[in-house]
Amino acid sequence: MKTQSGIKMKLLAILLLLMITNILPAQNEKGTREKWKLDKNKYLTGGLVLVGGTAKGFNETLQFHWKSFKKAFPDANPDWFNPAISWRNKYEDGNPNNGANFPLSTSVLIMFTDQYHLNNFISRSALTTALVIKIGEKKKRFGYYVKDFLFYTLCYQVGWSASYIPFKYKKV
Repeated sequence: MKTQSGIKMKLLAILLLLMITNILPAQNEKGTREKWKLDKNKYLTGGLVLVGGTAKGFNETLQFHWKSFKKAFPDANPDWFNPAISWRNKYEDGNPNNGANFPLSTSVLIMFTDQYHLNNFISRSALTTALVIKIGEKKKRFGYYVKDFLFYTLCYQVGWSASYIPFKYKKV
């Protein structure tokens, strides 16, 4: 019980801190508060985050709902798309004892061995690119970052859901 009350107090303290920092006045260089709005930068970075979420959702579809995916795409090659099989593509003749299938196929070029690793590469590249673009922005008030967080979370979840949910509930 002591642990639960301690956690509740920490959460309350964090919530109060968030509320206070959102209420405190913050000004940009011109002395006016900049409002959060959708602009070209958010469309670009939001699109990248959506792609990252889509790639992650696609991976989870392949990993946890392979039968549903195969039913929807009967011509999909399991040697490329099914992670239970395709993980062997990085090895010579599919055997880990034989070593790499081609130079660096088990490390930096792994994205060329199967869909699972390609999706990981796409997801991480898209998210990293969006992050780098956002880092270049000038400092904003805290509430602006909260809205950014909610916007990018929504973008990621929409992408993830679009590539996962249709297969999760498909009857096999």
